[in-house]
Amino acid sequence: MMQLPHEMRDTMVEQLDEYFDAQTGTPEPEALAAHLVELVISVAEEMKLEDSDELLLKLESSGELDASLLEVLEEEFESNQEFEFTGEDVVGLFEKVCDLEWTAKDDDDDAEEKDDDDDDDDPDGFFDEMGGEEDEDL
Repeated sequence: MMQLPHEMRDTMVEQLDEYFDAQTGTPEPEALAAHLVELVISVAEEMKLEDSDELLLKLESSGELDASLLEVLEEEFESNQEFEFTGEDVVGLFEKVCDLEWTAKDDDDDAEEKDDDDDDDDPDGFFDEMGGEEDEDL
């Protein structure tokens, strides 16, 4: 299983939605697969991911693909008649094909920000020393 940043996923979904909005009909599987492969590379380069030039090979290896990523995606888009062409669905299929996981947004930073926010309400820690709202004896 390969991991990529969640921010990359968000960017890909957004750009794919824009791509579908610009289409006049249902995109051809070959064109969509080619666009998706180019999008993966460009977003990886934009985000300055390490080894972005080898990303396709890593994705193919992660998904244990029997053919190139482009060929596998084309086949998936052709064979799935009920497929909805949205950014979310295309990225979901991409995740499945490549056995891909997105790294979560940094939860540690969120926790630190919450702690900082709590300190704003009680900068000198007065309520912490008093027991705050947990003191039921009052």
